[in-house]
Amino acid sequence: MELGMSSRTKRRITVATLLLAIGASCPALASTASLSSKGDAMVRFERGELVRLRSGGPMMTVSAVKDDQVKCIWTDDSGQPDDATFPADVLHKF
Repeated sequence: MELGMSSRTKRRITVATLLLAIGASCPALASTASLSSKGDAMVRFERGELVRLRSGGPMMTVSAVKDDQVKCIWTDDSGQPDDATFPADVLHKF
């Protein structure tokens, strides 16, 4: 039995890499939305941008935006990819 990444983990990394490559090479396909309000200003999140939870945590990459929900991907401390969807108002752009 080989030690290392599972095939599921390898697939997730491949999918994440492809999503980022497609978003970077095709700006017309990038999802954007006016999302989090800070006073009168609206913050726009776009695919491929780096974000972090306002409460802290790892740097994440925006993989999709729908309404006020932002789907993000990141790798944990052990290098495993993960993803989750967050309300826009809990994220901070970098």
